[in-house]
Amino acid sequence: MTRHVVYFTRTGNSKRVAEKLAKRLTTEAIAITDNKNWQGFFGYIKAGFYASSNKTVKITVAKPLENRDQIIVVSPLWAGDLSPAVREFFKLYPKETTHLVVTSGGSKIKQRDDYKSVTDITKKSMNEDEQIDKLIEMLS
Repeated sequence: MTRHVVYFTRTGNSKRVAEKLAKRLTTEAIAITDNKNWQGFFGYIKAGFYASSNKTVKITVAKPLENRDQIIVVSPLWAGDLSPAVREFFKLYPKETTHLVVTSGGSKIKQRDDYKSVTDITKKSMNEDEQIDKLIEMLS
């Protein structure tokens, strides 16, 4: 079975989670980039605006996803929704074939129906390793 772990990150949290997942699944973490500057306070404000107004971005996936039996997508939660880069990713790869992992400070994503599974990793719950273990077990 071919598994791909792809992620988008603004602060590094989603990258860290993706790398942990990839290591446990003996694969690599593949970055989604959008060539926007999301850093600092103004980047945070801009991120919330882009997410809440459904603005689009042009993305690049660092590596082609071939023979994709399972795709695990790791995304931050911005203003209650996925980052624009991950929304664009789902225009290329169907949600129905992916396991979504959402990282956030404390909120959970509301739209959960279209994915194979949804895992919430919240800083407030301090549940990162526990949630990764549960996801790995489910995927096995």
